[in-house]
Amino acid sequence: MWVPLTRPSRRLAVVAAVIVGVALAVSALAGLLNNAGGAYGDAIRGMVQWAPFVLLLAISFPVAIAIAARPQIGVLLIAALVPYNGLLVIVKHPPFTEGYKEALTIYVLVWSVLNVIGKRRTKERYPRYVAPLAFYVLIGIVSAARVGGVNGMVGLKTSFFYLLIPIALWLCPFTKKDRDWLVSIIMVDAFITSLYGLYQQVIGASGLLSLGYQYGTSIRTTGPWLRSFSSFSQHSAFGLFLTMALLIGTSVSLADTKRLRSKLFLLVSPVILLALALTFVRSAWLGLAVGAIYLAIHRYRVLLFFAPFALVGLLVLPLSFEKGAFYSGSFQERQTSWTQNLNRAANPFGNGLGTTGSAAEKSLQVKKLTTDFYQPDNNYYKVLYELGVLGLFFFAMMLIAAFLYTREVEIQVAGADQALIIGVSATILAVMIAAYTAVYFEIFPNDVFFWLLLGTVTSCVRESS
Repeated sequence: MWVPLTRPSRRLAVVAAVIVGVALAVSALAGLLNNAGGAYGDAIRGMVQWAPFVLLLAISFPVAIAIAARPQIGVLLIAALVPYNGLLVIVKHPPFTEGYKEALTIYVLVWSVLNVIGKRRTKERYPRYVAPLAFYVLIGIVSAARVGGVNGMVGLKTSFFYLLIPIALWLCPFTKKDRDWLVSIIMVDAFITSLYGLYQQVIGASGLLSLGYQYGTSIRTTGPWLRSFSSFSQHSAFGLFLTMALLIGTSVSLADTKRLRSKLFLLVSPVILLALALTFVRSAWLGLAVGAIYLAIHRYRVLLFFAPFALVGLLVLPLSFEKGAFYSGSFQERQTSWTQNLNRAANPFGNGLGTTGSAAEKSLQVKKLTTDFYQPDNNYYKVLYELGVLGLFFFAMMLIAAFLYTREVEIQVAGADQALIIGVSATILAVMIAAYTAVYFEIFPNDVFFWLLLGTVTSCVRESS
């Protein structure tokens, strides 16, 4: 529900608009005088350097007011921004700005709570995935307390922080218009990031090096091919994001092919597919295949028409692409790693949250250490290794319950909401598959979108009730 701005808030909004205008004027003036010489010129160039951040702060003021009045705007803003988080690697920025996504998430949650205080709300049954998720989180908290220190805190943040988003959406659900905006945001982000991913193939590794990217972190290759990563921090995040966007965008577009947005998305979907292919993320490919089969069997039979063309496309792939795409060495390395660490993973209580993967890497960075850390490359194996058999059980039950919940809500709604939920169901199946060769819930921003989409599904029934 929209909460109208109070008179003081309207005054603040006017003041914020004036600040934005002044900031724009300062930025323009600084740009014109950028070529001035001497000490005066140095001062002007300093202004030019910081002008974008002044402008950003000025714009954030009215945005903050809007989010305070309506927290759903903040969730949509998170969805719009996080696909471009990887650009911070090549863009000069103050260090504190890297925490924008966490700060925005907390800010949204705070105002979601404040917006419902004092309001009477009917009691509603929690989604069926909440029970296994609660046990999974509880086991994680106990494990983090047992590990303690930086590893425990970072492990908690990495594994569970973005659960705050569906909590915020439970308190302040998306409206139908919000959900429509979310789909549009996902579609546009998928197309823009795909174009940038294809551009990376044009300029190659040398061009990316000149932009400020580094080998081994962002720039990676398979055979003679560059693995596109677009505006993400790594190619796997890019590939898995495009898989999610294709499944949701295709489901919504095929449900309403007369709408201009649907026609445009279906028109540019080959571009997105090509960008996905050039990530060489096989977990994303397999997830897309499973999700597309679900969409075809469950609702959209027309997708079966494209299956023969996909098979023909596989037959005419360049030999170098085929070798890079179907190279089995990396999977064999993963299997060897799982076998070597099987004894440690067999610990019934696990080795502790935050002892593997990106959480362990970040903990070492905080401690300023350069020792090795274990990367399981399998979300199920990671949960087993860190939280033991009980943790793995509730993690798997959470995924299954989330899928069953989307099927349950699907029959309660109709139209665009139903198409969106079908796409989310396909995405959950894709996540289940991708999690076998990727630590999906540690790959940003894929973890953000998983929880955001679950919160969106819940909003379909909470808004109507």
